[in-house]
Amino acid sequence: MFIEVAINIPADKIFTYAVPVELRDEVSLGKRVLIPFGKRSLTGVIIGVRRSTDRSDTREILRVMDREPFFGEEDLRFYRWAADYYFTPLGRALGEILPAGIDIESRLWVTKHGEAANLVSLQKRILDSLDGCPSGAPLRKLEKKIGRGNLLTELRKLESRGLLLIEERLKPPSVRGKKERIVTLLDAPPERMRMSDRQREALLAITAQGGRARVADLSEIEDPMPALRALERKGLVRIEEKEILRTPGTPGIIGRPDIPLQLNPEQEIALHAIRKGISSETFSPCLLHGVTGSGKTEVYIRAIIETLDRGGRVIYLVPEIALTPQLISRLASRFPAGEIAVLHSGIGPAVKFDQWRKIRRGEAKIVVGARSAVFAPVENLRLIVVDEEHDASYKQDERMPYNARDLAVVRAKQQGAVVVLGSATPGLQTCYNTLEKEFAYLTLTKRVEDRKFPHVEVVDMKNERDSYGRVRPLSRLLVEQIGHTLDAKKQTLLFLNRRGFDTYHYCGNCAHVFRCLNCAVSLTHHFREGALRCHYCDFSIKAPPLCPDCGGNRILSYGLGTEKLAMEVERLFPQARVARMDSDTTSARGSHERILLALGQGEIDILVGTQMITKGHDFPDVTLVGVVSADTTLNMPDFRAAERTFQLLTQVSGRGGRGETPGTVVIQTLNPGHYAIQRTRGHDFTGFYEDEIALRKDLGYPPFSRMINLIISGTEKERVEKAAARLGQRAAQLISSVDFKGRLSVIGPMEAPLAKVRGRHRWQILIRGKRVRALHSFVRQLMEGADVPGCEIRVDVDPMNFM
Repeated sequence: MFIEVAINIPADKIFTYAVPVELRDEVSLGKRVLIPFGKRSLTGVIIGVRRSTDRSDTREILRVMDREPFFGEEDLRFYRWAADYYFTPLGRALGEILPAGIDIESRLWVTKHGEAANLVSLQKRILDSLDGCPSGAPLRKLEKKIGRGNLLTELRKLESRGLLLIEERLKPPSVRGKKERIVTLLDAPPERMRMSDRQREALLAITAQGGRARVADLSEIEDPMPALRALERKGLVRIEEKEILRTPGTPGIIGRPDIPLQLNPEQEIALHAIRKGISSETFSPCLLHGVTGSGKTEVYIRAIIETLDRGGRVIYLVPEIALTPQLISRLASRFPAGEIAVLHSGIGPAVKFDQWRKIRRGEAKIVVGARSAVFAPVENLRLIVVDEEHDASYKQDERMPYNARDLAVVRAKQQGAVVVLGSATPGLQTCYNTLEKEFAYLTLTKRVEDRKFPHVEVVDMKNERDSYGRVRPLSRLLVEQIGHTLDAKKQTLLFLNRRGFDTYHYCGNCAHVFRCLNCAVSLTHHFREGALRCHYCDFSIKAPPLCPDCGGNRILSYGLGTEKLAMEVERLFPQARVARMDSDTTSARGSHERILLALGQGEIDILVGTQMITKGHDFPDVTLVGVVSADTTLNMPDFRAAERTFQLLTQVSGRGGRGETPGTVVIQTLNPGHYAIQRTRGHDFTGFYEDEIALRKDLGYPPFSRMINLIISGTEKERVEKAAARLGQRAAQLISSVDFKGRLSVIGPMEAPLAKVRGRHRWQILIRGKRVRALHSFVRQLMEGADVPGCEIRVDVDPMNFM
């Protein structure tokens, strides 16, 4: 027996291994194996089983690591498609898809054995570094201290002289299954049986729990195990270990209690169309375009009920982790909690591991999560819901740069399922596909119970200056409206898509700007921490009292972040209960739920936050929404800037007036005449679509073309620039060939807007064309002959971020 194994390495290769006779019964697709790889042992994933091979040098696997597979044939077909489309080796893709922390890690361990003369300086540094480590050190630690360079070569030389030992050590997985002890009462003790007081106490405790108890629940007995073991030897109880699946827990009721409402005619029509697709058991893509507060979630829930009644399973995607608590709270009130599984990066690795296995075993009927949940190993998948389908958060930019929204459509097509793409502001690409690819177009044009849309006011901030000529953080109108809202005992959301205190810190004497050492950006001041922090690599320093260049003490700053805004609100309204929701305040596990629960229970009067407060939340007492700076996204160097601005403003506006009291929205901007802002003011999606699609067509931007962005990066600036130039020359030659001439265009190479991130200098080459196959074929041929020593090329298919 031979198996094909995918390994999480950069090379796009599949490896063949032989299976020893004693392990053959354990082997199946989707399980992990420990394999010899060069001089190390690595964890791989079985993606095929065969009876023969052409190779004569196959090595045998060392161990099968799983009792049950992590995925099946249908899942693997989907994973292969995603890996191929996004130019990611399958082993790397599986490393991204499967739960983290489950692999055995192979580490090279270096131990010092002696001293010697006549050493070169690097060899001496190596031995000196090991002096403080009598039991040795991992190679990675030496690399951090000394740098990679020729380190391994010199280590081998020292080993050959007997001065140190290099060996492989295996680190067990950090995540494993969890078991608990269960004790079961088998028989009542005979009257004259001798027992200690503690044994009698244990029997009484087990009997009180119905004759079966978790050992952990016998907490009233100090150290119960000796007594329980004695009872087991006497034949009175049985002690067994049982595996338990850890769960993220179900949040309390967030927002209004979920009471199923009578569907209005538009909801009935939409639900009927979705039900028709579910019953057909064929690929049925739908766009559910419903205004904010129109009851899209109720339509999704009714569709889920229909799917489960027919024995199917569901994936429900949301773009932000912050949206899952309220959604899970709502689903848990309609479905048994044991039927819901949760997958997103906000839950711990151990919980994610158990939730994955729960899904794979078929115990979960509904999978809720952010973008990674699209890969959940769901059998008999009949419905995929992509809520807020327009949201850029569905695109992952790092590692494997995939778009979960697009993959949801692909997966539904492969498995003959219904996919519902829902939004109040669908992406232009989705709207265009609806017309061109015959997606079903379902509309909800009215709010639930005919509630009114919020009244939108646009404030020109050029007219809102203080006595020093500076633009105020909050306009007079917004301050006035916050006061009215507090008087009415209602709640306010203030949206600003920038965290921190001041966004720009500099010296007033010599104009020195405090910049990140690793990235080409200025540091953001975080007042409460007393630190300047980079929002790209998390580099931070204490806020200095003096300029490092001239020694001056005129350290000035300007700009506005959520921390500064919250403090300004507290100053203006000292009686108000003010909270902040951004990535600084939600880094702790469960913090999203705590803030939203407090908002839903009326414990917060004013919530200041970034875009995580703009989507999907439903709080009936929020009657005022303030957009502090609508220009943040509008001025981004991106052809989608207007689209994102319109979507963000419409979404945040939709958080207001969802109860019986009508809502008000105040949008502050320096560009009040821009069509994205004017269309938001009139709640006019159709008008915005017509404005924007005409511009896209004239410029040949998506949806009238497809794009792939190549990001060339490295630690040496000149090397990256030269590598980008060589790749650009090769692209120019290749595009003039018969296969591609006139079908594609190349833009660049050019330095990225963010020229340096995390210590890596960055250049870009953008390839654009109308046909996906031609585009992919071009990039594959370009990458095959790429000559970029010391640099990395990342392929970003259908890019959403050009920074």
